[in-house]
Amino acid sequence: MDAAFGHDVDIESMPWYPRVAVNSVTDAIMTPPTGFTAHVLHVRWDSLPMLLPDGDLTSEAWWNTLSATWGKWVAGSPQSVEENRNGWMVEFENHEAQILPLDEDGHGRRLSSLKCSELHSAIGGIQFEGRDVILIFNKIASTPLPLDQQHLALAGETLGRFHAACGRNLATPNDERAWNKRLDVLEPRTRSATKWRAPHSADTQGTITHRNFSLENCHLVDGKVIIKGCMGGIHNALIPETSPSPALRDVAAAVIDLEPELKRAFCFSWTKSAPSHWYSHKALDSHRGGLIIWEYEQHLEQRLFHQAWGEKEPPHVTQFLSAVSSIQNRMYRVRTIAAGALVCTFIPLAVILYWIFYPDSPIPSGNAIAGIGVMGICGWALNKIYRRMAPMPW
Repeated sequence: MDAAFGHDVDIESMPWYPRVAVNSVTDAIMTPPTGFTAHVLHVRWDSLPMLLPDGDLTSEAWWNTLSATWGKWVAGSPQSVEENRNGWMVEFENHEAQILPLDEDGHGRRLSSLKCSELHSAIGGIQFEGRDVILIFNKIASTPLPLDQQHLALAGETLGRFHAACGRNLATPNDERAWNKRLDVLEPRTRSATKWRAPHSADTQGTITHRNFSLENCHLVDGKVIIKGCMGGIHNALIPETSPSPALRDVAAAVIDLEPELKRAFCFSWTKSAPSHWYSHKALDSHRGGLIIWEYEQHLEQRLFHQAWGEKEPPHVTQFLSAVSSIQNRMYRVRTIAAGALVCTFIPLAVILYWIFYPDSPIPSGNAIAGIGVMGICGWALNKIYRRMAPMPW
């Protein structure tokens, strides 16, 4: 790899560069931090501040010109440099340094501040104007998570413990307007012929989320699941978060390509350690959003990223988004049954209360009592049918 950078660097060949979405790159009118040049990445829908290294990433002299703005810093000489989807990963003897040319709002440092043992989060780095530029990680020996039921259950519990830590630090009220607005942005930006909004329940709260969670970021260290990828990076810069998302967003990111049995194993294990009200009946009710609306959001996001990088869309994304209309129609029919159950339950109750408490109410005839009884039974039966036909939470 050519590790020399500056104005002549061919960033268009880099794996982090969203070549299809980019219109142009211009120089920025701002003073960059030491060791970097400032630019603006113009994509179809936005202009994003970008910082590029101005020296040789394999040079100890270049690293010696830098210093941490928070936490710890690297020591010694760089051993290797690898391009990745977030920028460049530079390996040192005991540390790894992730260089982020683009970032949203310093989420890597935010995750580090949680001091959560479930995360392999940064121990220091450089921030500039609230964005992460370099994140320093301890080097650890780990292996990718096997995607069998046992290990997925471990991963689900790990994610739940992470969310419990997040909930102790931040739990904001339902912000359905912002969450639906995100869908309103993603749908036209991905040119998807779908439209889906959800009312969300009061139990669905915003919190700190991983933002880049996937099963690929789950690794085994001495038999324990550790979550890597703790940063914002370009994916979050392309579609910023305007309001804290629910923990269900991370769950959806994990399960969108799992078979039903493995999906249930992961989700049930997540409920063992996550805050209980975040997986209550109301929070998981698909008619109020539940998990499925966040699966929809994640599929739209996956489509956006694959379009931005000019990559072939995974089959599960195409299949899910093609089935959205069918899912919505089925949910509409089920809600119609629920409405019938409500009417058949409410009317008999109202009539009985009228007979009992209204002084001038007539004495009900046998036929009237029988009719009210039949209607009540119908309400009970329709409610059972609704429960059976309603979409499962996962």
